[in-house]
Amino acid sequence: MDDAPAEPTTRYVVPGIDNLHVRMGSGTSYPVVGVLVPDARVVGIGAGDWLQITQGPLRGACVSSAYLTPDAPPEQPGTPCPRLEGRVTSDDQFANVRSGPSFGHPVVGRCQRHEAVSGSLVGQGPWIRTDRGYVNGGTLTFHTGDPTTINGRISERLLAPIPLHYNASGTFEPGYGPTTIRYLNDAALEALHLLQRSFRRRFGHYATIDLTYRSYAEQEFWFERFGSPRAADPGTSNHGYGLAIDFEERDVPWRFSWGAPANDWLLTHQAGFGFDNPYAATLQHGEDYHFNFVG
Repeated sequence: MDDAPAEPTTRYVVPGIDNLHVRMGSGTSYPVVGVLVPDARVVGIGAGDWLQITQGPLRGACVSSAYLTPDAPPEQPGTPCPRLEGRVTSDDQFANVRSGPSFGHPVVGRCQRHEAVSGSLVGQGPWIRTDRGYVNGGTLTFHTGDPTTINGRISERLLAPIPLHYNASGTFEPGYGPTTIRYLNDAALEALHLLQRSFRRRFGHYATIDLTYRSYAEQEFWFERFGSPRAADPGTSNHGYGLAIDFEERDVPWRFSWGAPANDWLLTHQAGFGFDNPYAATLQHGEDYHFNFVG
């Protein structure tokens, strides 16, 4: 019988050290992308003598298990990770910079595709304070210097499953149905929950979803079916990072079609939840149902 997948465990940085390096991979030869202070909480899965982080902005990065303990400290530190260095994940989108650490603060700038971003974690995250303002850590990658190398190759344990009641009711290839588990970047899912609660108050139901994270193989499937430009080249789609959502699409005019009340609502309120439809400027061309998480 195959061994069951390892379950994430909670650990804490041991007291009595200055800080603990967070690295791109499980070894001291990998670059440092952040530091954790003593008593900081870490959730992850063991990888030899290292722990791969599975929650928060540093998901995918690694810390040495030698400096971790299962014993919780009396109190959590105010700033568990005083320094982070990552890159904007998206290949063709941006990451919003806001004046404060929430979606309620206005957007004051943008970090462009794969741009280097450094700063400190606000509380337990996901917001990161930078010299330019606040960036949502869900828009950044910390465990590789080249985000394209993980597109479509992210382990499900580094993503978050969306509730089944958000799923569209239909069935379609390759193998989707109302009970098929979809996955998102965890910070994007937190934002989606906020959007869904507000959407349901307005319309009486959730904004139903067709597609979220796509593996590289699934990106190949859609590219073979539709080609460019409707389908992104495999390995370049924001779906491959768990940062894109396709709300339910139909072959006839539908609630998420251009000009429909539900689509108008999403376009009006998208920035307030950290999402962006890159085709919104046209209002007639492109994917009316496609929204990227940009923080």
